[in-house]
Amino acid sequence: MTNLTHAPLLAGLASGRIEQALGVRVEMRAFRAGPQVLEALLGGAIDVGSAGPSAIVFNNARHAPGTLRLLGGLCSGGASLLVGAASGIRGPEDLRGKRLATPQIGTTQDISLRTYLRDHGYTPSERGGDVAVHALDAATILAEIRRRDLDGAWLPEPWATRVVQDAGALRLLDERDLWPGRRFPTALLVASGPWARALPDVASRLATAARLEVDRALAEPDETRRVVGDELARLIGKRLPDSLLAEAARYVDFTSDPLLPAFDTIADDAFALGLAPQSTHATLLG
Repeated sequence: MTNLTHAPLLAGLASGRIEQALGVRVEMRAFRAGPQVLEALLGGAIDVGSAGPSAIVFNNARHAPGTLRLLGGLCSGGASLLVGAASGIRGPEDLRGKRLATPQIGTTQDISLRTYLRDHGYTPSERGGDVAVHALDAATILAEIRRRDLDGAWLPEPWATRVVQDAGALRLLDERDLWPGRRFPTALLVASGPWARALPDVASRLATAARLEVDRALAEPDETRRVVGDELARLIGKRLPDSLLAEAARYVDFTSDPLLPAFDTIADDAFALGLAPQSTHATLLG
């Protein structure tokens, strides 16, 4: 995915290190949202992908055990609630009647926003409530906050920081502040279960290569941002300023730990919101 939260995988693929570690030819495909990654994975268009936990939770719950295999974590954090400077929103008590957005229904940010609204006594307008929640791509969200057609959005990095810097938005909430230890999964490496069972050695080498890329991102943050900045420019057709990527990186914590207790909390939240059947991480590990 073309977000900073997926930087370890982007850097490993762009550098050729992952292909070298696997000893097989690798084709990379870029996606803008986790549900698209899982659709491609389940449809056989890709064998492995990186996605947020909510897309994995939803599809794991809808398919037979063993359909998906979790290979490890990539990132914690890296998501925020942004509000327009002129929106009048300075706290959760100001959200009634406002127009908010997430990148796509069912994404991790979508679950986070809807859970936050529920916890503060709000209901989305499509369920007869008092806050409008729209599903829009990140570029449209940026444009509409700039035009004041949206009041706010829950976004991953670097889009969250870009909305702050390019649209003058305010960072109302760093999502890490909602979680124990400020840790929750935002990017995970997930494989097709049949693929992982058919090629266990390759799957194991990929999991190891991904862990090494996380370690490299932690040890060499400036080099990782440089490589990822180049790769994002190639994939999205726009070069993001180094200063923007450096600021966005302050909200991102790379980790190979999939943070399974938090993963199960997200699964419970998705179920409580009526957006996914009940699910746990257990069937993703075998």
